[in-house]
Amino acid sequence: MQEYPTEQELLYLTRQFANMFGLPVRLYHRKQQIYYFSTVDLGADPMKLCAEQILSLETSVGYFVHLNVFYYGVVNCRDYCFAIGPASEVGVSDGVIQQLASLLGMDKKTIPFFQSGVNALSGLHLDTVIQIAILFNYAVNREMRDITDIRIQAGEQKRIAGEILSEEAPPLSGESAYRSKIKPYYIEADIVRKVRCGDVEGLADGATKVPSVTAKPLAPDLIRHRKNMFIHLETMVSRAALEAGVDADEIFAAESQYMTKIESLENPDRIKNLQYHMILDYAKRVRQLREDNASHSRFVSEVAGYIHNHITEPISTSDIARHFQKSRGRITTRFKQESGINLSDFIKQKKIQEACELLRHTDRSLCEISNRLGFSSQSYFTKVFREITGLTPSAYRNAEERPFP
Repeated sequence: MQEYPTEQELLYLTRQFANMFGLPVRLYHRKQQIYYFSTVDLGADPMKLCAEQILSLETSVGYFVHLNVFYYGVVNCRDYCFAIGPASEVGVSDGVIQQLASLLGMDKKTIPFFQSGVNALSGLHLDTVIQIAILFNYAVNREMRDITDIRIQAGEQKRIAGEILSEEAPPLSGESAYRSKIKPYYIEADIVRKVRCGDVEGLADGATKVPSVTAKPLAPDLIRHRKNMFIHLETMVSRAALEAGVDADEIFAAESQYMTKIESLENPDRIKNLQYHMILDYAKRVRQLREDNASHSRFVSEVAGYIHNHITEPISTSDIARHFQKSRGRITTRFKQESGINLSDFIKQKKIQEACELLRHTDRSLCEISNRLGFSSQSYFTKVFREITGLTPSAYRNAEERPFP
């Protein structure tokens, strides 16, 4: 049976964490505050404005973002709750300070003092605050958690995958004009290297590591800062994938789609999850390219690239022959010789692979998927799908274990 720390031990740990990390800390017992300590005098505690939401968190370790500016780390241990913060990654604007002071009922004379205290707490990344909470959680609950357990949400990753598959990439008007001027930190260089190598597992593992430095704020408010950081990183990893040999049209289409997606988000958690998805996506594209190149000739890879880029259109072997300016007989014969599969069967296989992704990650109807992938009818789509997977599209969507062609 696990032995939990006594209240006296919790008070000791709380005080030590406050001194170690320089952030305000609180300890609650049955939602009543029994201890507060801060190395920075704020004059008033901003957490009063969101204490109810923070104390309602039921997970053993978590976090809360207030006003899209302030971070709080939270740990629950039986009837006790430990809360650390606020911290802010970016400088807090005068408008937010005025809003907080008004909500806290502060006298106007004390606002400059309050503002200087709040600014002294800025410059700390949310991942660092969460890591502090993870460490406290281990000390009191003996749970070994990683940053991805808290921030990378399986449901959100599935949702992003579905949205990326469902949404059409905006039309391209040339190479993206944005370019980041920020000098990359070592952690970014490591990400770029792993994307260029198609190291998906290394990137997933690296997500548990928190940079030891905080990037210079790229905007005065948190959401814009996060978006700018995303754009900065997306530019770097997309170029890494391009340098690794991924088709330029494919890269620029994905880049355009991600840029549109990031601008539609106003939630830090969704931005973080999209960033994680984006990095792995580019690494997977590089890995797939290398796997294709290892098993196929350059000719087969070029044909596969054409099919990938026209997957939402009806594709015939004659279309491919016209594109490569060869006779249909010569194209199909050479493809069969170098790949071991009939070109028409290969086209069907690639379309069904895309259909499997749509069935797994979206709620699109069978009719919508059939039309999206250029099948002549839903019945023909069902027939081809069953030939390749052994299941009907409906059965595949509802199956717990799904074959992937």
